Amino acid sequence: MPSLPASVLSDVPSAVRATILEDLPEIAGIVNDELREKVIQAWALSLRDSSFARISDIPGEGAPNHFVLKAGSQELHLRGVARLAVNTVDEFRRTFPHVEVDRDIVLAGALCHDIGKCWECDPANLERWQARPDRTGYPSLRHSVYGAHICLAAGLPEAIAHIALGHSMEGQHIKLSTECMIVRWADNTWWYSAATMGLCHPDSLGAAGPMMTPRPLM
Repeated sequence: MPSLPASVLSDVPSAVRATILEDLPEIAGIVNDELREKVIQAWALSLRDSSFARISDIPGEGAPNHFVLKAGSQELHLRGVARLAVNTVDEFRRTFPHVEVDRDIVLAGALCHDIGKCWECDPANLERWQARPDRTGYPSLRHSVYGAHICLAAGLPEAIAHIALGHSMEGQHIKLSTECMIVRWADNTWWYSAATMGLCHPDSLGAAGPMMTPRPLM
């Protein structure tokens, strides 16, 4: 899929850029300048075509009505997954210095893995899908699929689009890259840990299975 013309993406409004960097300060840790800029542009593109003004406006949930945080929004999850993922890379590099893992791809992929939630969690989309699921489905595209589309449209590397798609249930049907596997498990670790610590609404944990026993918050 061809990316959008550079002129469409390079002119990210300063106010939008500021909110993206404020909500996801870990972007500054991406070493490659072009990759770091593309992450900002991709988020600006995803937000532009949604009802959300900034990342922290997106509800804190794994998907609509699933793993719903009692408090906090989506940027808490994105930042947590990014830190878990890069810490995994750093830990294995310390123990096994000869391993080959692209830390920048892991970090950028973690920060973009849920970029499609601007679509799947958009209240205008949810209202339309709920009203007539026979027209376009419910949802028409899951955040993982739409996220891969946004990544490619913004000119992010194929490896990042693969992470956006493969981190979720769609990843059960494809072979995953090393970097995608690291982000996928960081994502699962974050949500299941949040759930068992009592941070999610109990009625949103059906997908967690019968072994989940959330601890009451004090």
